[in-house]
Amino acid sequence: MGNSVPSKLVADVVPVNSETTFFPGAHNAYNAKFCLCTSGGGARAMTHTMGVYRALHDMGILQEVDGISSVSGGTWASSIYMFGKDFEGKAIDTTTMLGPCSDPQQLTMEVLREEAPPLARGLTKGNSSELLRQHAGTRRDNEVWARVIADMLLEPFGLASFDCPVAKSEEDVARIKEENPQIKTWGFKTPRTDRPKVFVMNGALLAPKDHTINEDNLVSFQMSPDYTGSPFYPKDETLQFAPDVTYPPAPLCCIYPCWRSAMTLSVGGGFIESFAFGGEAPTPAAQRGGSQVSVPAPASCFSLPERITNTWLNIRKLYWPITSDTVPTPQEAHEYALGDGGAIDNSGLLPLLQRRARKVIWIATSYMPMTEYDYEKATFGNFDPYEAQVVDQVAAAFGYGLNNKDEGYFYSNNQVFKKSELLPICRKLWNLKSQGKPCVLRETLEVLPNNYWGIVGGYEVSLVLVYLDQCTDFQKQLPEEVQQEIAKGAGGEFANFPIYKTTGNNKDDRLGLTTAQVNLLAAQGEYAVRQNAELFREFVGRDSHLPTILRGPSYHKDAK
Repeated sequence: MGNSVPSKLVADVVPVNSETTFFPGAHNAYNAKFCLCTSGGGARAMTHTMGVYRALHDMGILQEVDGISSVSGGTWASSIYMFGKDFEGKAIDTTTMLGPCSDPQQLTMEVLREEAPPLARGLTKGNSSELLRQHAGTRRDNEVWARVIADMLLEPFGLASFDCPVAKSEEDVARIKEENPQIKTWGFKTPRTDRPKVFVMNGALLAPKDHTINEDNLVSFQMSPDYTGSPFYPKDETLQFAPDVTYPPAPLCCIYPCWRSAMTLSVGGGFIESFAFGGEAPTPAAQRGGSQVSVPAPASCFSLPERITNTWLNIRKLYWPITSDTVPTPQEAHEYALGDGGAIDNSGLLPLLQRRARKVIWIATSYMPMTEYDYEKATFGNFDPYEAQVVDQVAAAFGYGLNNKDEGYFYSNNQVFKKSELLPICRKLWNLKSQGKPCVLRETLEVLPNNYWGIVGGYEVSLVLVYLDQCTDFQKQLPEEVQQEIAKGAGGEFANFPIYKTTGNNKDDRLGLTTAQVNLLAAQGEYAVRQNAELFREFVGRDSHLPTILRGPSYHKDAK
């Protein structure tokens, strides 16, 4: 850490569990009513998100959003949108950051090859593979990705420092330094003042060192400028259940060593202020939470580049849970691997439902196209969303979540909507795609209780789903030369368009895309919103009172 590190810090430790369900500050249901989530998918997700943001900003809708929840590549885009104040040393406004509005008919090859908008320009440098080789020779494995993303995407915005913690605002920085005068010389990174007040970068709390994950121990790890941690305990409200999880020993060269035993630990329970995350556990009283609690300082700060790349690949930090009457036993800190939020929820939707958002724009950047499926004969009983190639982040929310240990994702605990609701939604998506239209639709759904995530349920959420897939109406408006290039498939400049590979879409540039690829996909994301402008305006214009609880107890008593 470039800053001098004190032994202790004073910070807020905030319980969020079945006893104290109310989220702190701007994260609570009174403030985070209208939110947006954007999914993972590497450069594809970053580019698609930028295009959607561009249209929403131009229409004045993005400015009304209370909170953003993002995963992986969606976090690459959203973190720059949230924190990017300068580009290459000069102040940057939002319109310049996201790029000018586009008209598909004007997108000639010459236009598409012009510089990409600043937000995603780092993807187009063609140097990601070289950066990987460069850092792989000088860094520990778990540091390589953070350094690559910092150099590739964050450096032009002055956000690449590993010595700066994050905070919600300059006012918060002043308060933190007043409470901790020993860190008065620290530099902090804070979001822009013209941005949503809630920003959740979603990762996963994987396992302690030398242990492994499964569907019963993986939990959400949420990183915001103000707070960091895991809200609730897994299966918190299940009767006669001790909310601890067990981590099996990790294999060593495919053999499970007899000298390693399973570990049973408590996880979750709330947050600590972000600048103070990563140290040893505090006293038993402090571990239960409180305002201005004395906690051991981390050996190094949890910087913005680490938070962004933690939503992509693993880093390691000390972690301890927040205790309560449900989990009363103090626990020492353990070194955990923190990983990609796509391991547990690739949508970013569930953290918003934990906060009881009532309106959500859901940007689902799919990694495979929907395929022909016999929807006429499909019934609730025989529908298979995976045969129809509906992306798993959507299917899992309706109770079709699968676990794949080899691929490293576990979605079986993610149901928040009725299973019977998915088939009609997929029919609508397929009909839109078949007609050549953008896959954008609006739904109002009842939120089901989900004890694994601590989601109360019993209210309705209104969603606008922006689902990435082929849009032939968009392609038909492109100049003939661009249409011909797309038609070349793998042999053309737009291989795999619009669903570029998450990694390795272009030879010798593992994480990046070309300028033309970025500009074309961003234009399709923008087009999807503009073609549904009336839908979005009506969605935003409706009344914004709190959701009506349909069943279960009221939790407003927890408001502070």
